[in-house]
Amino acid sequence: MKKFFFLKWLRNISIARKLYFTVGIMGLLIATELGTMTFAIKTLSSVRAYVGAEGLWSKAEKDAAYTLQKYGRSHNENDYLEYLNFLKVSLGDSKYRMELMKKHPDLHIAREGLLEGRVHPDDIDGAIKLFTRFSNIYYIHKAIVIWAKGDSLMSQLIATGEELHKEITATNSSPERITAILNKIDPINDNLTKLEDEFSYTLGAGSRWLASLILKLLLGIVLTVEICGLSLTIIVSRGIAKGLNEIILSADKIAAGNFRNRAKVFSEDEIGILARSFNDMAEKLERNINALIRSEDNLKISKNFAEQSLSVKEHFLANMSHEIRTPMNAVMGFTTLLEHSNLDERQHEIVHAMKISGQTLMTIINDILDYSKIESGRMVIEQIPFSVRKIFESLQVLLQQKATEKKLTLIFDVDKEIPETLIGDPTRLMQILLNLSDNAVKFTEKGSVEISVTGQNSDDNTVTLQFQVKDTGEGIPEDKFPEIFERFTQVSAETTRKHGGTGLGLSIVKSLVELQNGTISVTSEPGEGSVFSFILTYPKAKPEQEISSLPLKQPPAEHERQLHILLAEDNKINQMLVLHVLKKYGISCDVADNGKIATEKMKEKKYDLILMDIQMPEMDGYDATRIIRNEFKSNIPIVALTAHAMNEEREKCLKLGMNDFISKPFDQKHLYDTIIGLCS
Repeated sequence: MKKFFFLKWLRNISIARKLYFTVGIMGLLIATELGTMTFAIKTLSSVRAYVGAEGLWSKAEKDAAYTLQKYGRSHNENDYLEYLNFLKVSLGDSKYRMELMKKHPDLHIAREGLLEGRVHPDDIDGAIKLFTRFSNIYYIHKAIVIWAKGDSLMSQLIATGEELHKEITATNSSPERITAILNKIDPINDNLTKLEDEFSYTLGAGSRWLASLILKLLLGIVLTVEICGLSLTIIVSRGIAKGLNEIILSADKIAAGNFRNRAKVFSEDEIGILARSFNDMAEKLERNINALIRSEDNLKISKNFAEQSLSVKEHFLANMSHEIRTPMNAVMGFTTLLEHSNLDERQHEIVHAMKISGQTLMTIINDILDYSKIESGRMVIEQIPFSVRKIFESLQVLLQQKATEKKLTLIFDVDKEIPETLIGDPTRLMQILLNLSDNAVKFTEKGSVEISVTGQNSDDNTVTLQFQVKDTGEGIPEDKFPEIFERFTQVSAETTRKHGGTGLGLSIVKSLVELQNGTISVTSEPGEGSVFSFILTYPKAKPEQEISSLPLKQPPAEHERQLHILLAEDNKINQMLVLHVLKKYGISCDVADNGKIATEKMKEKKYDLILMDIQMPEMDGYDATRIIRNEFKSNIPIVALTAHAMNEEREKCLKLGMNDFISKPFDQKHLYDTIIGLCS
């Protein structure tokens, strides 16, 4: 009856409780198995330590007897000292044995004895536990008895050694007495040899018995775990599968048009509730099917309208990004050129302010584009090898200047147990960490910002990491926690006035974390600081995917000859900027106002590389590239230099035959490195 009651109880509890119960039982069994394995390993290690100690003991006794005989012949005091040194091993082992045989042994004295017996410190505790736990076992008890006999013989050898030393050092020493004393050593040595042989045989028999016992114990535990786990899993899974199969069969019949069919209910858990809900749904479905058919046309119209609206919005954002990036390229580029020119302190402050303002505007543009991609479901999460440590190194470089300017302490902490190479999207991870860390620096006026990552769970294939960004800044009221991750929302209007921003950053962070099946949370105390935490799970890299095995991109070397390149660009300001930048690096350049002129110039001159804008009048960069690759059959390096920033544009350019893609506003050093790298 109790068995059937248990099965009925297990069938009717919720699936979550079924799983908790199953996992709990399995966890308990596995813990028992692991505990047994740990005990077995430590016990076998202790046996190994005993075997090693026995070898040291036997060797030391033989060496002591041999050295004493040598001393009797040589009368050299150094030989006697060497004999005493060999005795230390045997005396240490004897001290250990005698102390542990007491009713209340002093473990400190026992450890000292083992150390004197030259047992490795890591094996000492195991050896003590083995002695105390198994001293009553036949083999161990017999070995201890033999050990005691050996100690008794060693006492005789010690007495003989003292007698020999006294005779040799005496002023009236007699060779006959010395010979008589030496003759006592061989019988002692012979008896020690017999005892050592018996001790080794007994210890070996005990080791085999213990190994057999542990093997049987482990086998029993493993079989128990496997049988219990398998039985419990079968019972739970069959109960769930039975109810689900009934619902599936009923669903198939309803799909075929039999709306009167109803699913049988077998349990009171979620499957049973689902079956009842399914039956209710079937009743309502028959009544509502005609209404659904009538509304289908309206849904199609709404769907088409929504798709058109989404397309218009994306087209608008792309155009807006392009039109803003084009003049921003000139603003940022000329600002950088000014920053490196001869300016006085006031002028340098003004140029620096212009640069910061430009970077802020680009951050806003990028946030809007990222939010648009996420909202439209077009944000793609890559799965490539990357290193968390490398990301933290790059993050420190990016944040250090801002932190130094505000006199903040930056702390980075990476758990040593995290694998060197994982599989995921390093760009999005860097975006999340940089957004949270940049906010922490922005809202902290004094103290520190700490960025850390620790391993939470790990198995053979995956590892779960918890990232934390902790600051000592303004803090966030608890009632604002639900709002800060909403789009276009900040803690207060004062925050917007003081620090600026669109309020999109944390919304994007939350979306990027959730796109990677992670979770994000925040704890904070106004005036004390905030802690943002998010958890992500990454697959571990296989050996062939390790970053160290990937081909490394070598830094471009300085080009030995004068480079001459062609710039296809219709915007006069951007033409001027690129010419200034290239001149700074000693590169000569011709300019074409559109793709058609660029292809004509290709016929007249030989160039080392082409910088190709995409959107130009008469002929755009796409058509010009097609002509160069297909009609001219030229392999000249072509780099897209464009205000388009969408990933689709990059993929389109590379697929068309361009060698690289640089979006405006561009980094001047990056442009130069790209040119040198392609022309080397």
